[in-house]
Amino acid sequence: MSNQLQPPRLVTTTHAQDGTSIFQADTLVPLFQPFGPSVSAFANFHSRLRVPVSNITSPPPMPNELPRCPPTGISFGTTDIPANFTVPMHRTVSLDYAVVVSGEIMLKLDGGDEKTVKAGEFIVQKCVNHQWINRTDVPCRMAFVMIGAEKVELEDGTVLEELAPKRPGT
Repeated sequence: MSNQLQPPRLVTTTHAQDGTSIFQADTLVPLFQPFGPSVSAFANFHSRLRVPVSNITSPPPMPNELPRCPPTGISFGTTDIPANFTVPMHRTVSLDYAVVVSGEIMLKLDGGDEKTVKAGEFIVQKCVNHQWINRTDVPCRMAFVMIGAEKVELEDGTVLEELAPKRPGT
């Protein structure tokens, strides 16, 4: 069995000039692997710089880079975690809605707590430092909607900043 999932299909709708609903696109979104061929794969579907969004204008082009949400915007895509793989601890400054589409994943927080989330189950994540651990023999695909959020400020004034995962070997 391959350790990589197929590129996700994205169906997009819009309106004809008379207001009738129509299909705008039906495409396979290529996966990209910024950390190398045996590490996590991503597909960025859609992003807007701010909300509320216009349903008339087109979104900006989606670069092949780590999914990061614009500070006042929204981003939608997938992350594939290979079998028997651990994503380094990281934090995004966003409110993330996630669903495990296939496989299962262990969500570990920086305090050491862990929860297993299986296909068809959901996550609401609020700017926490976390890592993804796939302890199974099959890849896991998660879909994410990331919404720009205010940085978390602790009672002592400490502001929790974004922590990007490091490339393997760095």
